[in-house]
Amino acid sequence: MDSQESSPPPSNADRQQDAAAPKAVGRPLWWRILGLRRREGKRLPVGLTKWGLLLLVIVILLGMGGFAEYSVRPEFCRSCHIMEPYYQAWHTSTHKNVPCVDCHFEPGLEKTLYGKWQATSQAVKYLTATYGSKPHAEVRDASCLRVGCHETRLLQGKSEWTVHTDRGADVTVHFDHTPHLGELRRGKQLRCVSCHSQIVQGQHITVTLDTCFICHFKGLRHGRDEEVLGGCGSCHGAPKGQIRLATGMFDHAQFLDRGVACENCHADSVRGDGAVPRQQCWTCHNKPHQIARFGETAFIHDMHVTQHKVECSHCHIQIEHHLTAAAADRRETPIHLDATDTGTCGQCHEQTHTGPRTLYSGTGGRGVPDMPDVMFTAQVDCIACHQEHEFAENVAAVIGQTYIAAQSRCDYCHGNRYSERLDDWKAQISQDSQAAEQALGQARAALNAAALPTPQTLDLQRLLDDAAHNLRLVTLGHGVHNVTYSTALLNVALENAQNVIAQLADEKRQERPAAAP
Repeated sequence: MDSQESSPPPSNADRQQDAAAPKAVGRPLWWRILGLRRREGKRLPVGLTKWGLLLLVIVILLGMGGFAEYSVRPEFCRSCHIMEPYYQAWHTSTHKNVPCVDCHFEPGLEKTLYGKWQATSQAVKYLTATYGSKPHAEVRDASCLRVGCHETRLLQGKSEWTVHTDRGADVTVHFDHTPHLGELRRGKQLRCVSCHSQIVQGQHITVTLDTCFICHFKGLRHGRDEEVLGGCGSCHGAPKGQIRLATGMFDHAQFLDRGVACENCHADSVRGDGAVPRQQCWTCHNKPHQIARFGETAFIHDMHVTQHKVECSHCHIQIEHHLTAAAADRRETPIHLDATDTGTCGQCHEQTHTGPRTLYSGTGGRGVPDMPDVMFTAQVDCIACHQEHEFAENVAAVIGQTYIAAQSRCDYCHGNRYSERLDDWKAQISQDSQAAEQALGQARAALNAAALPTPQTLDLQRLLDDAAHNLRLVTLGHGVHNVTYSTALLNVALENAQNVIAQLADEKRQERPAAAP
């Protein structure tokens, strides 16, 4: 039987030494959960376990992902105060449910990362106060045509677009995206944002009609020889059914069926030429070699329109287009025309066409209320009637051409309704003018022969002055421009002359001595 040696029991000294030795302290539960451990004798007493390192990596990745997700939300974009107006415009637009990055980042991971890099650069500029006061961002066609947005827009063909104008009218515009984006327009490759932009503050990615007008009217003739890119009917049709004018009800179909051109009545629908002042370039560029390329329109449009987003209105002066756009020039321009109004002709020819214009508008007479011609009220322009050439081409090449009115122009618009009436109106005006002129001559002779007190003479002279003014206005303004008004003016002239003759006759009878009994 083996013997087993037993250990001696610990002594009191051993027990005291064990009690004095430090005991190992266990980690709390939350330390173990977070992966923390103690580092005895180290400068940093707390360290990470392998689990702690893994947990830290997970937290960092989740944080980066969360921030990346938050940074693409519109709410993050408005954190820069300079973005607030653009955020509000987006918030009230038709794109308010589309995140900003869906438009401002092109589709694809590579493009998205590039967009994030640009956005980060802008954020750094904002934090370092090196940003511009007006943010500039570009939207590529690929973003607009991405899946889930407008990918089928180019296949939809013509669409109807109802525009509520500043003048309170609703205009239906016919539009087709395919030729505008798939083909060159006037030699230029357009982009979606060439038309859809934010030119007007508060309107986000909307079509501003001024952009359309610059392209459709720039560099074309307007007025008598109206030129419109695509024609009037390619953008909008005439009002359907009857409309109410000051002259009564009007139906465009009756005139369009006869082939009457739009500019026959709406020759004053375009105002401005869309020019680009050279000094406008200096608002963006400050290098002489850049300004030196001012006349290179192909290069300029490629850089500003095709490759980058620069709104047309930043360079071009506005072109207005509505029913009476150019009429504002006539309202704002004095009747007196100087050399700057009519070129070299204005140096010799002043106040041209004042009489016809005054008669047509039914103003300028004396003793008769304003009486605009019915066609003036209907906004029919002068060229509607004045289309016939007065001079042959070989003569016009030397002295210029004058366009005169003819019966054929009446028939062009109205058919047989006013057949042969132009000559009748001219004959009637001529007859009434001769009667008024004859009576005026007799009245003046009688007044000169009469010996009346000065106050009475002045009163009668005023009547004759008014008569002479009306007669002169009708004669030199060609009364046929407003037959009704001209007839009223001539009637007043005739009545004034006859009143003077009658008053002088009464004075003469009162001066005769009574007959002897």
